[in-house]
Order: sequence, then C-alpha cells, then structure tokens
Amino acid sequence: MKNVKMVLLRGDRSQKQVADEIGIPVSTYAMIEAGHRFPRKELQLKLARYFGVTVDELFFGEKGHETRTKPA
Repeated sequence: MKNVKMVLLRGDRSQKQVADEIGIPVSTYAMIEAGHRFPRKELQLKLARYFGVTVDELFFGEKGHETRTKPA
C-alpha cells in the first residue's frame, strides 16, 4: 500500500531530492513510498526527522509517544 503521508509531506520535492538529502538511493526511497519495502529502524528515524513527524505518524498513521523525533 502506498505511503500517502510520505507523498503529501514530500510536496514539490522529487523523490530524488528527498533521497539525496537523506543519503539513500532513489530506488530505495521510491520502493518505501510505494509500499513495496519497509525500512529498518534507523532509516525510519531519518525519514521521520526529515519530514518533522513521528515514526508512528509516518508509517502507521497514528500519533506516537515513544518514537517522537526532534527536528534534525
């Protein structure tokens, strides 16, 4: 299932821009966004910090408590 939250948060940025800024291959980012791959914890945190949301909000659609991140 497509991660609509990531698509919305990405806004006008391309998948390549986001992937480059996070430091991952664009193919990896595209697969995560498309729902074909679920990232490991470290990458979940990087993505959540990048988008300014919690891991729970980004990947599970719910407000989290223990996985809240601070802006990088």
